[in-house]
Amino acid sequence: MNSTRRAALARFPRIVPDRFRNGAVTVGNFDGVHLGHEHVLRRLRQVAGSRPATVVSFYPHPIRVLRRDAGLLYISSIREKAERCGELNVDLLYLVHFTRVISEMSAVSFIEAVFVNALGIKDLVVGEDVAIGRGREGTLAYLRDVLPKYGIALHVVPKFIVGGGKAGSRRIRELLEFGDVRDAAQLIGKPFTVSARVGHGDKRGSALGFPTANIAVGSRLIPKRGVYVCRVEVAGKNYGAVANIGVRPTFRGTGERLEVHILDFPCESLYGQRIHVSFLSRLRDEAKFESVEQLKTQISIDVERARMELARE
Repeated sequence: MNSTRRAALARFPRIVPDRFRNGAVTVGNFDGVHLGHEHVLRRLRQVAGSRPATVVSFYPHPIRVLRRDAGLLYISSIREKAERCGELNVDLLYLVHFTRVISEMSAVSFIEAVFVNALGIKDLVVGEDVAIGRGREGTLAYLRDVLPKYGIALHVVPKFIVGGGKAGSRRIRELLEFGDVRDAAQLIGKPFTVSARVGHGDKRGSALGFPTANIAVGSRLIPKRGVYVCRVEVAGKNYGAVANIGVRPTFRGTGERLEVHILDFPCESLYGQRIHVSFLSRLRDEAKFESVEQLKTQISIDVERARMELARE
C-alpha cells in the first residue's frame, strides 16, 4: 500500500536541478490520483523514457482560490500524491502555489515560466480537455500552435472511461460523501486511503474494551459518517480494522473524528506514528445508543461482521 518510492518535491518558481530537466511533463490537480490520472501518468512515463518524468500540480486547489470555496476538501494530501506518483514511476512532483496572481498568468507566460524556464521540458503530455492559463485559454488547439515555438512536443492522451463514464475527482468526492467506498475504489483503482499520524483521543475506546487510534485528517476529505471495514498498514504490516467516522453521539461529542480499532493488534502505543487506513466497505450509519452497554454490544457485532468481510476479501 505505502510506496517505498516517493516522487521528489519541488516548488515554483524554483529552477530544478539538471537531473530533472529536459524531460516530459504533465499538468493538472491530480487530486486522488485515480485511474484516469494513472492512465495519463503511464503515458508520461512512456514518453519520458529514460529522461525525467514530472507532474506539475497546484496547491491549494484552484477552486478554493477562484470560487473561494474553502469547504473543498482534498482527496489526497501532498505527501500521498507524491507517494502515488512515485508508485507510478514519476520522478518529480512540481507544485505551483495557486494564487490570484497565478490565475491571471496568460497561457504563454505559464509555458515560459514553468515549462521552459523552471523545468526545461521537451515533451508535454495532456488530456483532451486540457486548459491552462488565464481564462483557460491554453486549450489543445492553442498548445498545438504555440508549443513548437519552444521546441516542446505535445502528446494527447484520450479520455479514460470506467463503467461508461469518465474517471474523475468530482465523482470520487460524491461517492465518498455518500459513504460509497466500494465504488470510489473502482475509480481510484484501489481502496480510498487516509495516511496520517495518530493523535491523542479521550481514551473512551480503551474503556469500552475496543481501543482506537485517533487520526487527524485536517483538510482531507473522509467518507460519510458511519462505521467501515478497513485495512490498516502500521510499520509495513497489515491488519484488519473497524473505523468510525462521526461525533460520538452516545457521549454527546461535537467535533468529527476518524477513530480506528485495529483487529489483533499488539498492545503498543501508536501515538505519533503514521498509519495508512484503507476503506473497504461500509457497515452502518453512526447511531446514538441509550446506554454504554448497548454501544459495546453493537461494536462487538461490528467487529464480527468486519472479520467475516475481511475473510472474504
